[in-house]
Amino acid sequence: MSEFVISRREGRMQHIVLDRPKALNSLDLPMCQALHTALNEASEDSGVEVVVTSSTSEKAFCAGGDIRALRDAAAAGDHQTNRTFFSEEYEMDLAYHTHRVPTVAVIHGVAMGGGLGISINGSHRVVTKKVMMAMPETAIGFIPDVGASHFLPRLCGGGERGLAVAIFLGTTGMRMNSADALYTGLGTHLIDNDDQEAFIAAIGADGLDSALERFGRDKSEAGESAVEANIDRIVDVFSRDTAQDMVAALEAGEPDEWATATLEMFRSHCPTSVIATIELLRAGAKAADLRECLDNELSLGGWITARPDFVEGVRAVVIDKDRNPTWNPTDFDSVDVAAIRSALADA
Repeated sequence: MSEFVISRREGRMQHIVLDRPKALNSLDLPMCQALHTALNEASEDSGVEVVVTSSTSEKAFCAGGDIRALRDAAAAGDHQTNRTFFSEEYEMDLAYHTHRVPTVAVIHGVAMGGGLGISINGSHRVVTKKVMMAMPETAIGFIPDVGASHFLPRLCGGGERGLAVAIFLGTTGMRMNSADALYTGLGTHLIDNDDQEAFIAAIGADGLDSALERFGRDKSEAGESAVEANIDRIVDVFSRDTAQDMVAALEAGEPDEWATATLEMFRSHCPTSVIATIELLRAGAKAADLRECLDNELSLGGWITARPDFVEGVRAVVIDKDRNPTWNPTDFDSVDVAAIRSALADA
């Protein structure tokens, strides 16, 4: 077990607590293994009616994977270490999704990358009014993973709209608030910031449905959703055939704050990662289940973390923080789309 994961039986529930506040609960391999063990123990305990995952940090639910360690392994050419991490993380994510009882995440503060893997793959995603969600992987030369190719295309009812929203969120890494989470479906319920402990205690004492009825707030209290406000433009732009077409549509549209910010994110992120993300999400929209999506992510993720862009992207964003990466290739036209599709086909 990991020193950063606490798992205990509290009445009707198994309560899993992330307790690595200095690292914003970033997941390392022992944490993933400990989470998986806790889920298995809850599955075997017939008295457990619900699994709840929460955080001791006021700042973050979980900021993602331990990206520095993954970068160090990639820089050393130790790609098997990274494959092992991703394999075990994804199996843990799948366990959240397929558990015999409801799996509830109480999300407060930052939830990015791997933090969405242990929450969005569950049955109930309870957000407070202070939430920041994102899948920012294309900014570091990676791809949205942890099941994102399954849950992102199924947002907003799925279909063409869901896939467009997925491509928008996955390629730009847009930061979402609780209103965005609730509008898209990343969040299922809303509670007040100060009600987290009481809400969790009520689950253990009285059951999930009773706690939700007592503490749940109307979704309108979350405020305004930027995704909802721009949904028609998102569908129009991000339903285009290629990344180049998406850029052209943004440039041809109204040059307001949304378009300017979207273009800036789209252009500054790794070109190979952006196109790989589009291909991955389109495959995910057609996939039969989460298992197939995770297999796709493992295959494509192994290919992309072995490229120099991943090492460079983490350097620029996480280590040196100069946010001035040198991508190779530097533009969408030069990206090897055939290699991306080959990596996906190998899943």
